[in-house]
Amino acid sequence: MKRKGLLALLLLVVLLCGCAGAPPVNEFLADAVSVAGKNARSEKKMLPFEQIPYVRPELDRLRNGAAAVERALDGGEDLGAVVRLLDECYAAYDDYDTMYSLANIRACQDSKNAFYAEEYAWCSEHYAQVRQIMEELLYACGGSDLAGELEQAYFWEGFAQDYGEENGGSLSDRAVELMERESALLAQYRALSASPSITLNGREWAYDDCLAELSGQALEEAMSLYYNKYNGPLAGIYLQLVEVRQALALELGYDSYEQMQYDYTFERDYSPEDAAAYVEDIRTYMVPFYREVMARNPYGRVFYDWLPEERLCELLGAAAESIGGEVEEVFAFMTKYGLYDVRPSADKAPMSFQIYLTDYEAPFAFLDAYGDTEDLLSFAHEFGHCVDAYVNRDAYETIDVSECFSQGMEYLVLSRFDELLDREEADNLRLMQMLDTVENYVQQASFAEFEREVYAADPAELDAETLNELSLRLAIDYGYYDGVSEEYYAMSWIDIVHFFEMPFYVITYPVSNDAALQLYELEQREPGLGVEKYLELLPREHEGLIDTLTACGLESPFAPGRIRQAVELLRPQLLGAA
Repeated sequence: MKRKGLLALLLLVVLLCGCAGAPPVNEFLADAVSVAGKNARSEKKMLPFEQIPYVRPELDRLRNGAAAVERALDGGEDLGAVVRLLDECYAAYDDYDTMYSLANIRACQDSKNAFYAEEYAWCSEHYAQVRQIMEELLYACGGSDLAGELEQAYFWEGFAQDYGEENGGSLSDRAVELMERESALLAQYRALSASPSITLNGREWAYDDCLAELSGQALEEAMSLYYNKYNGPLAGIYLQLVEVRQALALELGYDSYEQMQYDYTFERDYSPEDAAAYVEDIRTYMVPFYREVMARNPYGRVFYDWLPEERLCELLGAAAESIGGEVEEVFAFMTKYGLYDVRPSADKAPMSFQIYLTDYEAPFAFLDAYGDTEDLLSFAHEFGHCVDAYVNRDAYETIDVSECFSQGMEYLVLSRFDELLDREEADNLRLMQMLDTVENYVQQASFAEFEREVYAADPAELDAETLNELSLRLAIDYGYYDGVSEEYYAMSWIDIVHFFEMPFYVITYPVSNDAALQLYELEQREPGLGVEKYLELLPREHEGLIDTLTACGLESPFAPGRIRQAVELLRPQLLGAA
């Protein structure tokens, strides 16, 4: 098996996949593709999801496997012997990664399940050690006499240069310590945010029950109690995370944590400066348009009909069948093995994501479903991630590209729903999507600016109050502050999972949405053109977002005037003909 880019995502303890959740990433095999490439996959190991057993990973198996590889290299064993030992070592890593993902899914399916919460925490706690073991293994291979042969037979082009002795050694003990501190803080964050509660009128409430059952003044009071109870403690955890991450970036040789995330974690082919200029264009062109749209109270025209789980799956399945090809194949595979959870449930974690089960070569979609029409778009988003993960064996190059597939799927299913829903329902869904699009640009750009300001500051000079002031100021600047709920817009930044679990991810949303909008524009021009371009992008034959788009005949999101073009595409959709 050829293995490419195995360390590029090693610092990702969790991967949101562009969504509101945080499952672990398939770190070392994120872009591992067999020599056979796109050959038909075997289902001989596959089980229905509910029957997949969880067993805590045996890290000694991984340690012993890595040690055996190093002994074989030092002892002059031949290539075949080393490859067999590497296979065993990676099998142990696959097991760790799969169990990590499985524990996370099941913990999210029932946030009150103490067993899986503990198992997920255990896997997270040992992540830094796993990373150190694997990185030492790669340096041992890259510095050995077999480095060139291993590059040809097992790893990726350029491996021997990437992990040769001249490029340094493995992760330092200080870096491991910082990563372990980060994991511990993330465990604290998850524990605190898993089941928030408040005391209202002498009654202890689960906060989710308040949101579901209360309205009017009672709901406002409940929300105020929640934010005043949790804002301070969560801000404390967040600022510790900022401090640890800044120190980790310096330990790894980066000038800033932002730069580390762009270069090392996400391997973006655009810079923080490019992103900052893009955000400024959103401020200049999209925010005024957003204000104009919101002034017309567009949500007054949106309705949310009850949509049972069975009907949700039936509709998305029919849309996938209509698109056909690999898209239809993926939905059939997921349905056969129960690889999605789209049940509305108060016990589920408040996040949606796609995650990959490495041992089974299987994507899983988790949806924090509302049980209404909006779930169609949310499920389409996660399903787009699943299509990418299934076809490309969870290749990650790059995260920005992965969001093109998820957001692109949202737009492409709209025309398919025209055939499956009545006219009023289809128009309502399209309005939802277009409103979500403009809010995507505006809110995610403001979140990107929030992170940039926070990580550029000295954590010692920040506290909950300064973070709340920044959150409110940006809500005002970007036009989504309602002029009334000041406390909410100041404190609700604590609800953004990405700030805690996936820093500097949020810019991916508007950047990749530009590509998704181009697919929608093609589909509107001529039915089938957008789908054809989506499938052309799908094989991931290029590494970077910009390379991928331009090679397939689409424009770079950073091309001059792209935000203005997006506004002009959205204007008739949301404001009607001029």
